[in-house]
Amino acid sequence: MQILSERNVKNGKIITRDQLKELIAEGNAEIYEVIRVINRRPVFLKEHFNRMQKSIYLSGTNGVLKFEDYKKSVKLLIEENEFDNCNIRVSYYYKGKEVLLFYFIKSNYPSKEQFKTGVNTVTARIQRHNPNVKAFQKGFGEKIHQIIEKDHAYEAILINEDSTVSEGSKSNIFFIKGNSLVTPSDSAVLLGVTRSKVIEVCESNGIKVEKRVINFNDLAAFDGAFITGTSNDVLPIRAIDDKVYNSAGNEIVRKISKLYLNEVRKEIGL
Repeated sequence: MQILSERNVKNGKIITRDQLKELIAEGNAEIYEVIRVINRRPVFLKEHFNRMQKSIYLSGTNGVLKFEDYKKSVKLLIEENEFDNCNIRVSYYYKGKEVLLFYFIKSNYPSKEQFKTGVNTVTARIQRHNPNVKAFQKGFGEKIHQIIEKDHAYEAILINEDSTVSEGSKSNIFFIKGNSLVTPSDSAVLLGVTRSKVIEVCESNGIKVEKRVINFNDLAAFDGAFITGTSNDVLPIRAIDDKVYNSAGNEIVRKISKLYLNEVRKEIGL
């Protein structure tokens, strides 16, 4: 993770990048969120706030966030820096009192070509400790990086010990079966903000969404697949290991992508 912002926010006050690095180096900030900023506007801020609150609760960590303070800190960070389109990372820990940190991080987004053709992914036999909590898991990032680099993949799809599919290392996953969507059960994944928005727009537009257990051996039976995430939007999958899909050309994937991007445009006032 590369911190880009010189001026950052701690509990509503400006701190330097060096001060921020010292706080992060202490290793306390395990619960975090990543918020997309487009044209200097945060995307789905309330939804990210709600998920962070839930992560704090489920992890047993002390403290209760206030949305107005959260919103003011995001606004302050954007005002104090010159990044128009970038991701904000919000880190939280409780050490005698709440510590809430806001800072811009290096952000990578799919290219137009990747949206057009789909991306290659690889499976990884790794299981998260607590899928519903967005928290730092020691050693997780390093393992995933090695797997992705070795196979020249865009993302790793996590496979549980019982050979069921959970999600991507930094994304949620959906599969297409006919005119319907299939995605792993809520209890088995991080409840991504983009995932929730995709499900919402599908249900509002007559696209059936089925949440259920998906076995690794079932992957070849689907017509297509895509991943969702703060940086990915709705990104078609071209391949999972040696299983190839025409996801980018699938009408349902294209329709869902348009519906989701319409929600993003509304959110940022376009």
